[in-house]
Amino acid sequence: MTTATIPVLTKKDFQTDQEVRWCPGCGDYAILSAVQAVFPELGIPREKFVVISGIGCSSRFPYYMNTYGFHTIHGRAPAIATGIKASNPDLSVWVITGDGDALSIGGNHLIHGINKNFKCVFLMYDNEMYALTKNQTSPTTRRDHPTNTQVNNNLPRGETESTRHCAYYNGGLWRAF
Repeated sequence: MTTATIPVLTKKDFQTDQEVRWCPGCGDYAILSAVQAVFPELGIPREKFVVISGIGCSSRFPYYMNTYGFHTIHGRAPAIATGIKASNPDLSVWVITGDGDALSIGGNHLIHGINKNFKCVFLMYDNEMYALTKNQTSPTTRRDHPTNTQVNNNLPRGETESTRHCAYYNGGLWRAF
Protein backbone atom coordinates (compact mmCIF):
# COMPACT_ATOMS: atom_id res chain seq x y z
CA MET A 1 0.00 0.00 0.00
CA THR A 2 1.38 3.38 -0.95
CA THR A 3 0.48 6.60 0.74
CA ALA A 4 0.41 9.83 -1.18
CA THR A 5 2.26 12.68 0.41
CA ILE A 6 0.90 16.16 0.27
CA PRO A 7 3.50 18.55 -1.14
CA VAL A 8 4.60 21.32 1.19
CA LEU A 9 2.80 24.44 0.04
CA THR A 10 3.77 28.06 0.61
CA LYS A 11 1.97 31.38 0.38
CA LYS A 12 3.39 31.79 -3.13
CA ASP A 13 1.56 28.63 -4.24
CA PHE A 14 -1.75 30.41 -3.61
CA GLN A 15 -0.83 33.65 -5.41
CA THR A 16 -1.72 34.33 -9.05
CA ASP A 17 -0.25 36.51 -11.77
CA GLN A 18 -3.40 38.67 -11.83
CA GLU A 19 -3.03 42.39 -11.18
CA VAL A 20 -4.75 43.18 -7.89
CA ARG A 21 -7.30 45.92 -8.58
CA TRP A 22 -8.17 47.46 -5.26
CA CYS A 23 -7.74 51.07 -4.25
CA PRO A 24 -4.35 51.98 -2.73
CA GLY A 25 -4.43 51.50 1.04
CA CYS A 26 -7.54 49.29 0.99
CA GLY A 27 -7.73 46.67 3.76
CA ASP A 28 -8.57 44.02 1.16
CA TYR A 29 -4.82 43.66 0.46
CA ALA A 30 -4.14 42.63 4.06
CA ILE A 31 -7.01 40.12 4.05
CA LEU A 32 -5.81 38.59 0.77
CA SER A 33 -2.25 38.31 2.08
CA ALA A 34 -3.44 36.71 5.33
CA VAL A 35 -5.61 34.11 3.56
CA GLN A 36 -2.80 33.26 1.13
CA ALA A 37 -0.51 32.76 4.14
CA VAL A 38 -3.04 30.67 6.10
CA PHE A 39 -4.03 28.24 3.34
CA PRO A 40 -0.68 26.38 3.30
CA GLU A 41 -0.80 26.07 7.11
CA LEU A 42 -4.10 24.18 6.94
CA GLY A 43 -2.50 21.09 5.39
CA ILE A 44 -5.19 20.81 2.72
CA PRO A 45 -4.17 20.08 -0.89
CA ARG A 46 -4.58 23.14 -3.10
CA GLU A 47 -7.08 21.36 -5.36
CA LYS A 48 -9.42 20.90 -2.36
CA PHE A 49 -9.92 24.66 -1.88
CA VAL A 50 -12.81 26.51 -3.53
CA VAL A 51 -13.19 30.28 -3.15
CA ILE A 52 -16.68 31.63 -3.94
CA SER A 53 -17.59 35.33 -4.15
CA GLY A 54 -20.49 37.57 -5.09
CA ILE A 55 -20.25 41.16 -6.33
CA GLY A 56 -18.23 44.06 -4.94
CA CYS A 57 -14.62 44.91 -4.22
CA SER A 58 -14.07 41.90 -1.96
CA SER A 59 -15.52 39.62 -4.58
CA ARG A 60 -12.54 39.95 -6.88
CA PHE A 61 -10.86 37.57 -4.44
CA PRO A 62 -11.12 34.35 -6.53
CA TYR A 63 -9.05 35.98 -9.29
CA TYR A 64 -6.18 36.47 -6.84
CA MET A 65 -6.19 32.95 -5.36
CA ASN A 66 -4.53 30.02 -7.12
CA THR A 67 -7.36 27.64 -6.20
CA TYR A 68 -10.66 26.68 -7.70
CA GLY A 69 -12.97 29.66 -7.58
CA PHE A 70 -16.25 31.07 -8.74
CA HIS A 71 -17.24 34.74 -9.05
CA THR A 72 -21.03 34.50 -8.78
CA ILE A 73 -23.86 36.98 -9.14
CA HIS A 74 -24.87 39.53 -6.52
CA GLY A 75 -25.79 37.99 -3.17
CA ARG A 76 -25.69 34.38 -4.34
CA ALA A 77 -22.28 33.26 -3.06
CA PRO A 78 -23.72 31.44 0.01
CA ALA A 79 -26.23 29.56 -2.17
CA ILE A 80 -23.52 28.48 -4.63
CA ALA A 81 -21.17 27.54 -1.77
CA THR A 82 -23.75 25.36 -0.02
CA GLY A 83 -24.45 23.59 -3.31
CA ILE A 84 -20.75 22.91 -3.84
CA LYS A 85 -20.28 21.71 -0.27
CA ALA A 86 -23.38 19.49 -0.46
CA SER A 87 -22.16 17.84 -3.65
CA ASN A 88 -18.57 17.43 -2.45
CA PRO A 89 -18.25 17.64 1.36
CA ASP A 90 -14.48 16.99 1.21
CA LEU A 91 -13.81 20.43 -0.25
CA SER A 92 -12.74 23.40 1.85
CA VAL A 93 -15.24 26.02 0.66
CA TRP A 94 -14.59 29.69 1.43
CA VAL A 95 -17.15 32.43 0.79
CA ILE A 96 -15.62 35.87 0.36
CA THR A 97 -18.11 38.72 0.35
CA GLY A 98 -18.79 42.25 1.50
CA ASP A 99 -21.39 43.71 3.83
CA GLY A 100 -23.58 44.91 0.96
CA ASP A 101 -23.43 41.68 -1.03
CA ALA A 102 -23.99 39.47 2.02
CA LEU A 103 -26.47 41.45 4.06
CA SER A 104 -28.52 43.19 1.40
CA ILE A 105 -29.51 41.12 -1.63
CA GLY A 106 -27.78 38.04 -0.19
CA GLY A 107 -29.30 38.22 3.29
CA ASN A 108 -31.70 35.32 2.89
CA HIS A 109 -29.06 33.13 1.24
CA LEU A 110 -26.75 33.85 4.16
CA ILE A 111 -29.41 32.94 6.73
CA HIS A 112 -30.28 29.68 4.93
CA GLY A 113 -26.60 28.83 4.54
CA ILE A 114 -26.05 29.27 8.26
CA ASN A 115 -29.17 27.24 9.00
CA LYS A 116 -27.98 24.36 6.78
CA ASN A 117 -24.58 24.39 8.53
CA PHE A 118 -22.57 23.10 5.58
CA LYS A 119 -19.27 23.96 7.27
CA CYS A 120 -18.18 26.63 4.81
CA VAL A 121 -15.87 29.45 5.87
CA PHE A 122 -17.69 32.77 5.47
CA LEU A 123 -15.43 35.80 5.32
CA MET A 124 -17.33 39.09 5.15
CA TYR A 125 -15.55 42.40 4.64
CA ASP A 126 -17.48 45.10 6.47
CA ASN A 127 -16.41 48.55 5.32
CA GLU A 128 -19.85 49.99 6.11
CA MET A 129 -20.52 51.11 2.53
CA TYR A 130 -20.80 49.98 -1.05
CA ALA A 131 -17.20 50.84 -1.92
CA LEU A 132 -17.29 49.59 -5.50
CA THR A 133 -19.99 52.15 -6.29
CA LYS A 134 -18.07 54.80 -4.39
CA ASN A 135 -19.50 55.38 -0.93
CA GLN A 136 -23.14 54.41 -1.18
CA THR A 137 -25.07 53.40 1.94
CA SER A 138 -24.92 49.68 2.81
CA PRO A 139 -26.79 47.65 5.45
CA THR A 140 -24.01 48.30 7.98
CA THR A 141 -23.46 52.01 7.35
CA ARG A 142 -23.45 53.89 10.64
CA ARG A 143 -26.38 56.25 11.04
CA ASP A 144 -24.32 59.47 10.92
CA HIS A 145 -21.74 58.39 8.34
CA PRO A 146 -21.96 60.69 5.31
CA THR A 147 -22.55 58.89 2.03
CA ASN A 148 -23.71 60.01 -1.36
CA THR A 149 -27.03 58.17 -1.06
CA GLN A 150 -28.29 59.27 2.36
CA VAL A 151 -30.58 62.28 2.41
CA ASN A 152 -28.85 65.03 4.40
CA ASN A 153 -26.13 62.49 5.28
CA ASN A 154 -28.45 60.84 7.78
CA LEU A 155 -30.76 57.85 7.73
CA PRO A 156 -34.39 58.40 8.71
CA ARG A 157 -35.07 57.93 12.40
CA GLY A 158 -38.27 56.68 13.90
CA GLU A 159 -40.14 53.77 15.33
CA THR A 160 -40.40 50.51 13.45
CA GLU A 161 -42.56 47.60 14.49
CA SER A 162 -42.24 44.04 13.27
CA THR A 163 -44.71 41.32 14.15
CA ARG A 164 -45.28 37.67 13.35
CA HIS A 165 -48.70 36.07 13.36
CA CYS A 166 -50.54 32.99 12.18
CA ALA A 167 -52.90 33.61 9.25
CA TYR A 168 -55.50 31.29 10.81
CA TYR A 169 -55.79 33.21 14.07
CA ASN A 170 -57.70 36.31 12.99
CA GLY A 171 -57.84 37.86 16.43
CA GLY A 172 -54.06 38.28 16.46
CA LEU A 173 -54.00 39.63 12.94
CA TRP A 174 -56.68 42.21 13.69
CA ARG A 175 -54.80 43.45 16.76
CA ALA A 176 -51.56 43.70 14.74
CA PHE A 177 -53.22 45.73 12.00
